[in-house]
Amino acid sequence: MATIPATANVTTGKFVSEPKAIYPLSIENLADIVAYSPNATQPDSLVSQVSLPAGSLFTPVTTATEVRQKKWSTVQVSQDKHVELNSALVYMNHSCRPSLEIDTDLMEVRAAKDRDLQNEWQMDKPFVCLCDAGSGCLGTVTGAADIEVQKLRKRFDNEHIVKLKSAQTSKIE
Repeated sequence: MATIPATANVTTGKFVSEPKAIYPLSIENLADIVAYSPNATQPDSLVSQVSLPAGSLFTPVTTATEVRQKKWSTVQVSQDKHVELNSALVYMNHSCRPSLEIDTDLMEVRAAKDRDLQNEWQMDKPFVCLCDAGSGCLGTVTGAADIEVQKLRKRFDNEHIVKLKSAQTSKIE
């Protein structure tokens, strides 16, 4: 299996407005599983909106087309072939420890084989959200642990986050 390291930096909830990017998230049916990054230093990158066990299918790649010449946006699929993904998947970031891998034989994006893809309870590196969603914006994103229960219910359906928030809330009461 040929894999290409890529990462969808995991963040909390569905709060990111889609920027003016080339590819809408509706291509490859990505709208429910990724969002464009709110990080000003990487405005054209993706963040995952789902948690998956290691090796699980993230999404099939169905819109790729073969191209004659390699460039920043292509993926090498054999010794002499490159493809354009023709979707927002082109904005997956490289990582030396990827959370997602592109299987170029099966044309699938999968959670890395050696670790789960997870939404974060507490962010390793909090960031300021620049989504411009007004009162719906979290401001500084630090993780689900810091989101009010009412706001969290609007953003999450990941069972592990719901359980952690339930346990956190019952300790406070």
